[in-house]
Amino acid sequence: MATRTQPLYSAHQEVLRQGREVLDLTISNPSRAGFAYDDAAILDSLKHPASLDYDPQPKGIRSAREAVAAYYACGAGAPAREVDPENVVLTTSTSEGYSYVFRLLCNPDDEILVPKPSYPLFEFLGDLQDVNLVPYALLYDTDGK
Repeated sequence: MATRTQPLYSAHQEVLRQGREVLDLTISNPSRAGFAYDDAAILDSLKHPASLDYDPQPKGIRSAREAVAAYYACGAGAPAREVDPENVVLTTSTSEGYSYVFRLLCNPDDEILVPKPSYPLFEFLGDLQDVNLVPYALLYDTDGK
């Protein structure tokens, strides 16, 4: 947790006091990130009987995985890549994604370098997956460049 003595926290507070726009990359709740949603369409969709059908899909909803594959097939600012939707796994959160990555790429007691300050749940997720996190300090660039 940031404290008032950390330079990054102080710089963040100063930027907010100045009324400057801040892109907060730590917000994980899309409803709090300033996205505009069609509230009426979302709420209206709950009226349909199909929305009551519980159909868990461990890799994520097929249509969503196909949309991700199509995004990469179009290039999306990078060279186009053929992606099989069966090779796409969607997670419900960044925490779930990090847990999968830790479990997939690490053995128990492996060490991973993580920046500090960083994602607030890294330590908890590392403990859950029996991975040791080794923090390294991020340096705040006071030049603003």
